[in-house]
Amino acid sequence: MLWKQNVMQTRRRDLVQRSSVFSGRLLRFTAIERKRGVIPHSLLQQALRAGTAIGAHAAEADSAMTRRHLIALRAGALREAREVVYWLGLIDQSRLCAPDSDISWLLGEANELVAILSASIRRLRELP
Repeated sequence: MLWKQNVMQTRRRDLVQRSSVFSGRLLRFTAIERKRGVIPHSLLQQALRAGTAIGAHAAEADSAMTRRHLIALRAGALREAREVVYWLGLIDQSRLCAPDSDISWLLGEANELVAILSASIRRLRELP
């Protein structure tokens, strides 16, 4: 049982670290695009809020008191991940990003976070 707890904690930390890297790159992307002034600030702000909330929910989930609480926090992170996919997709479709921007990486990573969080919630719900 101790091994299982250690593996689960390692996975949680990996999710926190991965979402932190994502948030850092998203922050850099939005700062660069704001300086360029081509993409509306409201779209950049929506993407930034949703994208950074993924990590906040993931970090908070590390201190979940029950499995039900953990599922609720992961579900919050999943909602934010899906939202950032929407905003980044809209920004990407507009073709207003700088040619050397991180938009492709950000969209790919956001979609991977959605998949990871979906699988995590599914597994947590299936546990006895």
